[in-house]
Amino acid sequence: MPVIRRNIVPLRYSDPSVVAYVRSPSDWMVSNCGWIRGREGVLLVDTCGTERDTLDLVSDVRKYSTVEMPLTLVLTHAHGTHHNGAGVALRNGGRILAAPSAVPIIRSGPQCNEEIFACANWGKLEAPRPEAVHAVIEPVEVDLGGVVVEVVPFPGTAHTDGDLVLFEPRTGTLFTGDLLSVGSTPFAVHGSIPGWLTALDWLDKMFPDVRTFVPGHGGLSHPGSFPVAVLRTYLHWLLDATAGAGTPDFAELATIARRRWPTWTVPERHIGNLLRAHADQHGEQLASAEAMRAIRDAAGGKIDLDALLGLGKP
Repeated sequence: MPVIRRNIVPLRYSDPSVVAYVRSPSDWMVSNCGWIRGREGVLLVDTCGTERDTLDLVSDVRKYSTVEMPLTLVLTHAHGTHHNGAGVALRNGGRILAAPSAVPIIRSGPQCNEEIFACANWGKLEAPRPEAVHAVIEPVEVDLGGVVVEVVPFPGTAHTDGDLVLFEPRTGTLFTGDLLSVGSTPFAVHGSIPGWLTALDWLDKMFPDVRTFVPGHGGLSHPGSFPVAVLRTYLHWLLDATAGAGTPDFAELATIARRRWPTWTVPERHIGNLLRAHADQHGEQLASAEAMRAIRDAAGGKIDLDALLGLGKP
């Protein structure tokens, strides 16, 4: 049974206080978070998939701030790994910022994906108050008191159709959500491969002064380690592998992907990504339920989150 670790990485201690909350090993329902504190408020980047993990996160946030500080929660996109704990995090008040297309999903509450996951230990996950969830239509600056954070939505479909990023300019820290994954197989079923490639170009142009990437999954990275280039290479391979006429052998291509990227976690995602790439460039609609079933089958059946995350008995 694995032990999921949470590593609190202060990127700057004060004025501003910028912290990456890196959870590892990267797997299903294991994603990174973070927070930025100013003199008058604290901004939390994403939550966790279960109540317990989100409560642990909020507890750690409050150790670095004060209970009275207003909380702004920014959700990088609407996947349960990142937004399930939104209602938990806002039990004592606060507001949520998200891309417009993510707002109705977040308001509808947590995603447990019971056709994919077996889990008896989600805890008490509730939807946030609808009026607390606000759409970020264009770039905005969030003033936390002496600390200004840029919240920028991507104008298109990439990892999902509602991705946004956060940039703290004084430290050069970019929280990318799942637009970047480091050492973890990306997940493209609900997005667009060509759109994701466009988003990577957008990241390069919009944020030339990045010093630290906080990806949605995996370890912290720096421009010199070429995290964007690595992901770009993979996305191009997906398109190249599925470019021919007819229906390819997706299972065989997924096996090739496992060999090419042998150290990446959650390799069962490859087959879903290949289905996504094929649909994107052949003008077809991809049934996300079908792609998720293919991922489930590649994993050997329903993914047991209780065992995977070491959740124990309810």
